Amino acid sequence: MSTLSLSSPKMMSERSGGIPFSRLFLVELRKQIDTRAGRWLLIVIALVNTALIVLTLTTAEAKYLTWSELTMAASIGQLLLLPLIGVLAATSEWSQRTALTTFALEPRRTRVNLAKLASAAALGLIVMALTLVAGAVANVAGMLWRGGDGSWAMDWSMLFGAALALLLLVAQGIAFGLALLSTPMAIVAYLLLPTLWTVLTAFIDALAAPARWLDMNVTLLPLMAGGDLRPTGWSQLTTSVVVWVGLPLAIGLWRTIRRNVA
Repeated sequence: MSTLSLSSPKMMSERSGGIPFSRLFLVELRKQIDTRAGRWLLIVIALVNTALIVLTLTTAEAKYLTWSELTMAASIGQLLLLPLIGVLAATSEWSQRTALTTFALEPRRTRVNLAKLASAAALGLIVMALTLVAGAVANVAGMLWRGGDGSWAMDWSMLFGAALALLLLVAQGIAFGLALLSTPMAIVAYLLLPTLWTVLTAFIDALAAPARWLDMNVTLLPLMAGGDLRPTGWSQLTTSVVVWVGLPLAIGLWRTIRRNVA
């Protein structure tokens, strides 16, 4: 009996149509939380968020001890660190030398990269949801321990802004990872280049006007504050995202398609 006759219909459909995107999504999500680096990064994020909650509980005035305020305080950790998981997700195939296996099973490399983007975004939303839970627990602790306001009103516009900012920053981390295909180089570039650009625009007056359109650190602030960006604000945010996310992502997708797998 031939090997072909032993293949199940499901296997045959996967061979003809490729691996289902949902399976790629789950595999990439598992890679982000199963690796030692990803696991420790998530632990560090949890520790940073916990420290920020404790700091807020011990130093803030009672009127600021609310679900909304404590959740926003706890979200700073993932905004700073979770994009690094995006970097690791993008570079893992090359740094861990698993590209040969991954792209042999799914030769359409762009499809794999899209699964990385989707899974990293899902992880960001999961972390944000857990932060809401942590903020709720801290709110109860604030009421019992310090007689805090304890309001359960949530500033949903600010929460939406923080969640969207997190997704954009995670996408930026993946974009830098795909563009450079090296974990150390991508992490340094992600942390250094936007910061350097922000510093230059702060000290050079001629760059102040372009910074309102080309600096994500500037264009994300109104979004995270929950304010109304209006058409101009959304245009400025879109422009900066195209430069800092879209351009490196396009370069990265092109590089991964053309790069030889050793």
